[in-house]
Amino acid sequence: MPTAPTLYWQEGSKFVQDIISSCPFLTEPYIPPHWWGKSGHIQTIVYAKLGRVSSPFPKGERHHVVLPDGATIIYDVFQPHRAHESGGDYTITVCPGIANSSEASYICTFVNYAQENGYRVTVLNHIGAIRSVKITSSRIFTYGGTEEFHTMIQEVRQMYPGTNLIACGFSMGANIVVKYLGEKPKNQQQFLCALSICQGYDVNHATSLLQDWRYLRRVYLYAMTANQKGMMTRHQDILMDQKLLQTCDIDAEKIYSSTSLIEIDELYTRRRLGFESLQEYYSWCSCQPFMHDIEIPLFLLNAEDDPIIPMPLVDVAKDYAIKHDKSLLAVTKHGGHLGYFEGQGLWADPITWLDRSIIQYANAIVAFHIRGKL
Repeated sequence: MPTAPTLYWQEGSKFVQDIISSCPFLTEPYIPPHWWGKSGHIQTIVYAKLGRVSSPFPKGERHHVVLPDGATIIYDVFQPHRAHESGGDYTITVCPGIANSSEASYICTFVNYAQENGYRVTVLNHIGAIRSVKITSSRIFTYGGTEEFHTMIQEVRQMYPGTNLIACGFSMGANIVVKYLGEKPKNQQQFLCALSICQGYDVNHATSLLQDWRYLRRVYLYAMTANQKGMMTRHQDILMDQKLLQTCDIDAEKIYSSTSLIEIDELYTRRRLGFESLQEYYSWCSCQPFMHDIEIPLFLLNAEDDPIIPMPLVDVAKDYAIKHDKSLLAVTKHGGHLGYFEGQGLWADPITWLDRSIIQYANAIVAFHIRGKL
């Protein structure tokens, strides 16, 4: 029987009460496709392998920024198809999931839907994720590195000084967004709110759980590892430069024979970044220490049947939500990892419950902003 999301928030918060009243998706049941939508595995696999149904491919303007270390940050800007119904200027800044970019089908679908609803959208392309673009330094994306996202935000602020920003992170990208906003108070300037979608909150804990065979998490880890190794192979001339390997004591053969992201992190990433141990690197990655410094409204979403992010990881979000009067955690019974498909029979609708929910929440925040309630 489909049910409405379970909500966690600070008891008595008038702000959250108003948000709940303004967002029907928070009180109405999420109804997944009848035949397969109640399986978190199928939802996740459909998202990962097939993507969104009839996914559009929005046309944006690509921007490049070269950092002092020679790394090139690439982000895309997609203009709204029509003016926002409020008449204001609003930009959703997106940080995709692991090894993803603006070319991922779920990002394409969301971007197009946001454009149709009057939002400008900027999307960070994680370094190394776009197959057609060569990297220009040994830097690739990390689970908690915020410099690339910060660079995009600074560029957007300069290009559109009068816009109101809304941050949205998916999976690993949500960890980066939350960490970035909490690192420095000034990072929250111009942001009306932030949305964290299907993230794991604590990288140390998440990586240990991913190695468990329960709910086939080890299988998902293997698939993500294969994807990561494929990306590293495409850029091996730079990532496996002999001088870098010798300086950082990196064994390329061991990396390419590794069977998990944890091995790659131990053999390559933490050494390249100069961390003494893997635990130290993962602690640096996690957004958890920074969450409590976020003052803007923060919406968090997870699914009980997410095979990649098990419920013990969501305890961090529950603790945060009940202690902050502008935060709200919604936990759905179904949805998988970034799935949230809707539709009748065997077919899913092009626009997902997730796409609609993000825009519905954003519209509620815009309305509050106009009325001076933020």
